[in-house]
Amino acid sequence: MFKQYFFISMLSMIPAGIILYFLIQLGKTLLGMVSDRSLNKELDELVAHGDARRQARVETNEKRLDNGCEHEFDGALGGFPPEVCHKCGLASEKPNGPCDHVWRAGEGGAPHSACEKCGRSYNPSNERRALA
Repeated sequence: MFKQYFFISMLSMIPAGIILYFLIQLGKTLLGMVSDRSLNKELDELVAHGDARRQARVETNEKRLDNGCEHEFDGALGGFPPEVCHKCGLASEKPNGPCDHVWRAGEGGAPHSACEKCGRSYNPSNERRALA
């Protein structure tokens, strides 16, 4: 009689083990969904922060260019770098670095320009040689 109870209890452990296995897998899946939701929330926050910074940069750039000049960024005239207004010397977007260059045409035979704030110079003929 003891053997029968023993074998019956052993046979009932198999379905109990299978059910326990599926419950553990279900728990892992639910925890993974919660983790994914929190990661998606953090990602949404990062995207919103990036959009806010991008919008602030656009607004700052618009204020920077609001100096009364009717900007013309087409073509590099008189040795100005690309995307620089040849009337006021400002670039269409603020360059990286500490100086917001204001380019002025340099004197001499070869077309070149220099920043009136930091003194950096731009020579389009050197640029063409570097690209070739």
